[in-house]
This record gives sequence, structure tokens and C-alpha cells, in this order.
Amino acid sequence: MKKVLIVLFVICSAALSAAEARIAVVDLDRVFKEYYKSRIAEEFLTQQMEAARIYMNQLNTSLESLKSEARRLGTNAYNPALSDAARKKAADAADEALAKVKAKETEIQLYTNERMRELRRLEQQRRNEIIADIQAEIKRRAAAGNYAFVFDCSGQSANQLPVVLVYPKANDISDAVIRELNRSAAKPNSGRR
Repeated sequence: MKKVLIVLFVICSAALSAAEARIAVVDLDRVFKEYYKSRIAEEFLTQQMEAARIYMNQLNTSLESLKSEARRLGTNAYNPALSDAARKKAADAADEALAKVKAKETEIQLYTNERMRELRRLEQQRRNEIIADIQAEIKRRAAAGNYAFVFDCSGQSANQLPVVLVYPKANDISDAVIRELNRSAAKPNSGRR
């Protein structure tokens, strides 16, 4: 980490002295959290997880019902009050019920794995779209403000200290980036017609 910072310092020093380049900072954590599309994506993923949870509850209820039926049939298979034929029929039914239990357990496991994989894919897709929007706006703002470098001031070093320790607040473009990103958010209707 120290080597990376030293190299970064040398590059910045050379660039600054060569062209008197301007430097800006942006708090990417704050930008990401305050961007309206982040909240939409979070709500969407929460809804998807809730739907998966409801379906999992239904599957688990069905599994418990199947297990209960298998236990009942298994008990009948050993009931001395029943005839041999009735016990044999109960044992066959218990075996069939156990097969249904195993099938339901497999279904639950497959659903869980597939749904979690799909949720991770959706989350990554939404995150990539949001990051692309943020990066595009930062690049646009950097070009418009003639900034040679834009640093993320929200990052922390291995020692849990900010990577960018000191910077002029005037060089913080976070508010402008957030404002521009949120400009296209749906505005509430003011009631005028």
C-alpha cells in the first residue's frame, strides 16, 4: 500500500509541477448512497428478497407437511395392531412419502442456490449501471473543471485512516456530482395544471 501511495505521490507531483494541474476530490460513498438510482435499486432488491423469502416459507411449510405425513405412515408400518398386508401397504406408502420429502428438500436447495445466484447477478448488474453513471458524471465534471486528477476522499488505508488526509473543501465536487446525477429523478407533481 505504501508503494502505491509513493508512486501516486510522485506521479501527482510531476504532473502538478509540469502543468500546474488542478485536483478535485469526491466522496464516492456519499455519492453512491445519495444517488436516487441507488435507492431504487436497493428497494427493488429488497422486494426480490422478500418474494424469495415468502416462497421459501411456502416450500418449507410444504416440506414440514410431507415430513409429518411420512412420520405418520412410518408409524403405521410398525403398528402391531394392523395386519401384515396393511403394515406392508403403510411401509410402501412411507417409502413413497420419504421420497417426496427428499424431492422437496432437493427442490428447496436448488431454488435457494439459483435464487441467491440470480439476486447476486441482479445486484451486480444494478451496481455496475450506477457506477457507470457516477463515473461518467465525474469524468464530465473533471473535464468541465479542467481537473487533471480526481481522488476518492472516502477511501481508507490499511490503517483505517483516510487516504486523502487534507484537501481544500472548494475542490470537493461531491455535491455537484450528486446534484447533477439526481437532476433526472422524477419530480413530484406540484399540483399545477
